[in-house]
Amino acid sequence: MEAISTIYKDIRRMFQSTVPPYVATINDDYHYEVWAIKKQAGESQTSEELLGYVAKHEDGVTVGFNNKLGEEAKKRIFSSLLLSKMNPHGRISIHRMTHQLHADLQSAIENLMHYYSEMNWI
Repeated sequence: MEAISTIYKDIRRMFQSTVPPYVATINDDYHYEVWAIKKQAGESQTSEELLGYVAKHEDGVTVGFNNKLGEEAKKRIFSSLLLSKMNPHGRISIHRMTHQLHADLQSAIENLMHYYSEMNWI
């Protein structure tokens, strides 16, 4: 369980580095979730897009990303390693962290932030 906690804390730190401008909507010992929340100019409405989350379980962690991204965007944002591990809902189950997986997750978060900026979501 200690290895799982270490993986969770490491991925949580990756997401924490995005706040601000992103907003942590859940922040506890088992779940950390980050959203792009944009207030519309001159309006009382807000638009929200999930950046990602990490959730700790007994046997591993789940990392989730926005599952509304199109296939072309996913190919630009995520490495082939992450795409191969990702289910159709944008989730990746991790039971053991490797150097490559760590680097690819960090890059995915950075790429997703850049994509959100391009789309004017943040």
